[in-house]
Amino acid sequence: MPSNEFFRICKDLNSIVIGLFHWFSTCPGVLFGPISDKYSIYLISNSVCVPQEKITIMRTYERYWWWVKEKKQMALVLFMIVTLMLQLQMKGCVGCLETERMGLLQLKSYLKNGFEVEKESMMKSWSHDDPSSDCCHWERVKCSDATGGHVVHLSLNDLILASYALKNQSLNLSLMTSYSLNDLILASYALENQSLNLSLLHSFPRLQSLDLSFGKFSDLFDPINGHKSFQKLEKLRTLDLCGNNLNNSVFTFLSEARSLRTLNVSNNLLDGVFPRNGLENLVELEVLSLAGNTFRAVKEPSVAKLDHLLSPHCAVLPSSLHVLDLAENQLSSGPKEICELMNLRELNLRSNALTNLPYCLANLSRLRTLDLSGNQMNGDLSSFVSGLPSALEYLSLFDNDFNGSFCFSSLANHTRLTVFMLSSKVGMIQAQAETSWFPPFQLKKLKLENFNLGSTIPSFLAHQHDLRLIHITYSQLKAPFPGWLVQNNTRLEAISLNNNLLTELRLPSRLVHGLQALDISSNRIYDSIPEDVGIVFPHLKFMNFSSNHNRGTIPSSMGEMKRLYFLDMSSNRLYGQLPETFLRGCYSLVFLKLSNNQLQGKVFLRHANLTSLIDLFLDGNRFDGSLGKGLLNSKRLTVLDISDNSFSGTLPYWIGKFSSLSFLFMRGNKLKGQVPHQLQNLPLWVLDMSNNRFSGSIPGNFNVKYLSELRLHSNEFIGSVPSYLFKAEVLQVLDLRHNSLSGMILNTTIGKTSNLGALLLRNNSFQTHIPEKICQLSNVGLLDLSHNKFKGAIPSCFGNMSLVPEHTTIHSVYMSWSYTSALYLVDAEGAFGDQLTHIETAVNFLSKSRYETYQGDILRNMYGLDLSSNQLSGEIPVEVGDLKNIRSLNFSSNRLIGSIPDSISKLENMESLDLSNNKLDGNIPPQLADLNSLGVFNISYNNLSGEIPFKAHLVTFEATSYIGNPHLCGRPTNKSCNLEGATDPSASKRAKEENKEGDGVIDMAWFAWTCGAVYISTSLALFAFLCIDSRWSHEWFYRVDLLVHHLQRFKDGFICN
Repeated sequence: MPSNEFFRICKDLNSIVIGLFHWFSTCPGVLFGPISDKYSIYLISNSVCVPQEKITIMRTYERYWWWVKEKKQMALVLFMIVTLMLQLQMKGCVGCLETERMGLLQLKSYLKNGFEVEKESMMKSWSHDDPSSDCCHWERVKCSDATGGHVVHLSLNDLILASYALKNQSLNLSLMTSYSLNDLILASYALENQSLNLSLLHSFPRLQSLDLSFGKFSDLFDPINGHKSFQKLEKLRTLDLCGNNLNNSVFTFLSEARSLRTLNVSNNLLDGVFPRNGLENLVELEVLSLAGNTFRAVKEPSVAKLDHLLSPHCAVLPSSLHVLDLAENQLSSGPKEICELMNLRELNLRSNALTNLPYCLANLSRLRTLDLSGNQMNGDLSSFVSGLPSALEYLSLFDNDFNGSFCFSSLANHTRLTVFMLSSKVGMIQAQAETSWFPPFQLKKLKLENFNLGSTIPSFLAHQHDLRLIHITYSQLKAPFPGWLVQNNTRLEAISLNNNLLTELRLPSRLVHGLQALDISSNRIYDSIPEDVGIVFPHLKFMNFSSNHNRGTIPSSMGEMKRLYFLDMSSNRLYGQLPETFLRGCYSLVFLKLSNNQLQGKVFLRHANLTSLIDLFLDGNRFDGSLGKGLLNSKRLTVLDISDNSFSGTLPYWIGKFSSLSFLFMRGNKLKGQVPHQLQNLPLWVLDMSNNRFSGSIPGNFNVKYLSELRLHSNEFIGSVPSYLFKAEVLQVLDLRHNSLSGMILNTTIGKTSNLGALLLRNNSFQTHIPEKICQLSNVGLLDLSHNKFKGAIPSCFGNMSLVPEHTTIHSVYMSWSYTSALYLVDAEGAFGDQLTHIETAVNFLSKSRYETYQGDILRNMYGLDLSSNQLSGEIPVEVGDLKNIRSLNFSSNRLIGSIPDSISKLENMESLDLSNNKLDGNIPPQLADLNSLGVFNISYNNLSGEIPFKAHLVTFEATSYIGNPHLCGRPTNKSCNLEGATDPSASKRAKEENKEGDGVIDMAWFAWTCGAVYISTSLALFAFLCIDSRWSHEWFYRVDLLVHHLQRFKDGFICN
């Protein structure tokens, strides 16, 4: 049977069932009768509503009536069951139409020209090979039986562009007219000039929803219908064009999509004055999102006039709008058109540039959701809030520029208020003293920040009994922990009171509460943690007590917190051992941070049962001994930090059993021995074994597939640096300072695979030349080769440098309650905490005569080269001036000769320049005075001559920067410059001759060794001479005794006189 005929028959049967059901629903009685042998369909009716011509049929089947009259309810149930079975049987009859099936195949063929759909294992079920294949069962496709098998949903998300070089690739959309394309996501991440051919959608006449988000499309076109293309999609209700590169020309096409009810054009390149022309045609539009663009409000009259001239009629918004999202634009004032939308329920103006409070919003009597956070508003806050519509349920004024006062009683008009958020980013909001008032609302979420509350929590909270989340931070709240707030709100899920001045943690007595998240970090709580905290809050999932002054031990009752997965008690004064009940009972812990306390003893003995643990921070305590095997129960461990403790012995071999371990920090302990080979197989990202007593050679087979940081400094490693470390594609920090490494570095070709950003080899025993291959490390930003014995000339090929990423983990607790909205409200989710655990790359580097720690953005912009305290000779290469981004340059304590190259003056970002203790001669380049960023400048102890260019920025440096150059004159040396002296060109010539002869400088080290050797040799010779029993020794002692005798007589005679 032809497929079209098959679908027609199925459709007719479906219509019969629907008609029968409608007939039955209008009749109080029932009547059954068989319609066909194939399908057991029965008529159900009552003689009152059955037409006269049907009476004959009913009498024909009187033999079926007797049980109906007695059991009408049973007949009703039977009818429903039969109807349901028939519908299920007929469902297999309804499939996609052949024209739409071919349209899908055309769409796939077109997409394959620009997207790697096959390589991504996508759309494989869209096959030409099986003609009988029902496209309604294809992946990413959904049909509707109610519309006769038309496609109503199509999802093409996560498509990757096959070639980044293709330009102006079109997407033929004329293949989709009946899709409810709620998930059509064309994720093309590369091309900037993709065009969207709307004519390809016209194969799907029943399309209801179309999602083309994140496709990098820059414009729409239709070669057949032009800008009226959307008129062909008469059933289209939802259109998502989020995350593309569309400009204002898109409104020409959108103005014809008059059936739309939801339109999302957020995160595109739309700009200009809001609102744009064309939106007024969308008379059925209810939800409109234009967030993440660069719309601005009309400011200047000239701009408004020009816009009016360019517009055939005044641009307005559809009065049907219920939801409007204009977040993250550049609106400096609320467009008056918004205040005319009397049907508006939800409005998002977050993260714009609003400066004045939009009082006209008081006209929107139906408004229930208003987000004005992240703007620059200031003014009379209390009067503005009190005048807003009374129907408001959600009000966010968070992160604005308020610096006045606020009276909480201004909320008294809002009887439905459930969410209120308020903060200032430029100052403190002063809470007004107020008389007691009874709030007509019951809040579920209160969020206040940068509020000067003083010693009391807002009094109206005493009347709140349905709070779910309370967040009061940075508000100088100086009071005990409000236990009454917990006791009054039995459904309270999260409390955040961090960065206040809380003085005491008082818990409600005789209460077991369902609180899930508690953050009281960064307060001034000096007492110990209450022993019953685990009994009062057994359901806690998130607990942050860090950065207080808590004394005492960790309460053993915390072992009752079976659901606890985040615990941070770092930076307190806790002492003692980890309770056994805690290590056994908190088996849900995922994140545990106990850093910077005074905890002690052995850790993770066999009874430890933290089976869910992923991140563990024990650094900065007094733990000793070796790691216990109880840690092996934490098989999912990803981060382990035991730095700055007193762990000793060798590293256990079983450390290699943590197959997920990515970050291992062991610095600052007393660990010794060689690196176990089991450690070398772990998929580590960061390995820090610095400041221990590890010895032997650096392993030759570390797993460097993921390794980005390797820190082995301040140990006792010997041998050479393995060449594979310089070929690692991911390695960015290699710190091998303060060891006894030697040999040749970079004795192999690197190629372009290395991403090394920091190479630190300070204070080792390298005695070779600096190899030219070091220039192949083109990404190096910090290079420290100081305090070795490198010889020869400085390579002239040093190139550009760059640096370095960080690891961030986000830990959040999701509450069971959240505010329901059609808008994307950043702060409306039930998420609590959003605690960021940064494992950020940090590098210590000697700059400005002191060690500085660089990390984050500062590290990424820090470029330094330190070759000091070596035996380098020759001249400073002119190519040093090509290091445009360098900030610290140190060539001190070498044997460099020649003049200071003028090219150094090109290094405009230079902050520290040290060329001291060399043999440089000639004049100081006057261009150095233009280095305005220079903070440290040292050219002392050289053979420089001439007048110091004491001008511009060089006037800020004292005489110590120039000391040890006898032929320099002028300020600040206070040495006069004259023709016979410092300005005599022969002075430079004499300096060069002294350098060539090599006799003008005393090597103080050799001088000290020589003096010591002469002294010791003379002493030993005299001692041996006197110990020999001979005539000369007797004569020596006789003369000494005689001298002593004469001195004694002289002394006695002087006393008598």
